[in-house]
Amino acid sequence: MVSPRPRHAVPLPTPVSHTALRRVLATKILVTLALWAAPALLLSPPSFPVFGLPEPPPGQLIFIRLLGAAYVALVVGYALAWRAPARHPGTILVGVVSNGLATIVIVREGIAGAFADWTTLGAIYIWGSALVTAGLTAALIVSGRPVLKRIADRPRPGAVKVM
Repeated sequence: MVSPRPRHAVPLPTPVSHTALRRVLATKILVTLALWAAPALLLSPPSFPVFGLPEPPPGQLIFIRLLGAAYVALVVGYALAWRAPARHPGTILVGVVSNGLATIVIVREGIAGAFADWTTLGAIYIWGSALVTAGLTAALIVSGRPVLKRIADRPRPGAVKVM
């Protein structure tokens, strides 16, 4: 039976398009694999100078390989977020933090002269990495804002809203 009382229309939630965020995540995945993960995992020590980077001592190679493995782990998280951004919002924050810190570290070390004896190709690679990570940080902040806002607005178990 239909109620004779008029009902107020309940607005449906506006669907959020994650197209821009998914593009940023796809770019992040490809760039991370091509520029950082693959070289860290696959380059032999004598190959580093070919790309303008100093050859790492044998004792440091394990840390370079572990860093490459960590990059691949990040890519797995980015891929999950690419498939369902609203279900994996933490990945957006991880991307902002990792890319933001990478930018800060590269710029700080560069200003201190850490890359002064690198070849031109190596300097282009490392300063280009700083630009790319800074751009990805900004793009993740802007494109991920709707997802992050929804998380912040979500009620937490046990939390009491004070009015």
